[in-house]
Amino acid sequence: MKKIVLGLLMIGTLFGQVNSVLTISPTASETILGNQSLAFRNPAMNNLNLIDSTSNISFTNVKWLGNIVDDMGFNYIEFRKGKLDYSLLYFNYGEQKFADESGIVSGNFSPNTIVASVGWGTDILYKGERIDSVALGFRGKVVAHDLYTEKTDGMMFDIGVHFHKLYGAVNLDLMVSNLGIMTKMNGYEIDQPTALNVGFNIPIKNKWNIYNQWNLYDGYHTHGQGVSYNFKDMLWVNAGYYNDVEHELNYSSIGMDLKYEKWKFGFGVLNGDENHPLKNTLLLTINMEM
Repeated sequence: MKKIVLGLLMIGTLFGQVNSVLTISPTASETILGNQSLAFRNPAMNNLNLIDSTSNISFTNVKWLGNIVDDMGFNYIEFRKGKLDYSLLYFNYGEQKFADESGIVSGNFSPNTIVASVGWGTDILYKGERIDSVALGFRGKVVAHDLYTEKTDGMMFDIGVHFHKLYGAVNLDLMVSNLGIMTKMNGYEIDQPTALNVGFNIPIKNKWNIYNQWNLYDGYHTHGQGVSYNFKDMLWVNAGYYNDVEHELNYSSIGMDLKYEKWKFGFGVLNGDENHPLKNTLLLTINMEM
């Protein structure tokens, strides 16, 4: 039961834990590599997109906790152009039954969370000169929770820094995430998963890429690691491992990205033992260049 609660299943615990959706890495590629959100969605990296004139739009669909329920999941859509990225996350907690004080069921409802965000990256100047290897980024987020009996909303933001090819090889990302304010829900203070995120990736000969990311919360931390193999910029084979000892949420993952002309398809599956709430979770992301 502990794993189920911490996996965002039980509606009674959502009042305190509902903001945990803000810690999800929503695309297939980053999740499979051990939840490498920094390497893929640090807003500071938008500044690097200026060398590419294309726009990218991607869509992700995930059935969450499919080892336990069959109607929980999320959809995520993202659009990138130049220094800006826009995203929308819709998380459905599954159908619930509404009962009165005597226990008589009067209907069904589906609690949900919506997170809309805008990210922006920019140069850092030193004595009027642009620093090629460093960029700064900001992301603003509007969060709305609708649990049927209670609704709340809030605003949060992230601040990120990206260091490109330090010592000619290492990409380093630093970010403070989920700063902001939330209104109370049913008298409960809603936990904000504010964290210091530290991550790096090391490309090797344009074929291999090694990833690591640490997320430092109040009193505990999580760690993800992954490796990717690039075959002729057409096929990427990805594997990773995510470790959250505090919440007993540890799992390995494997998947691939396949590119065909302007389309890129990301596939992945999360692994675990028979009782793991995320066992056999399937991820699919479709990206299109325009």
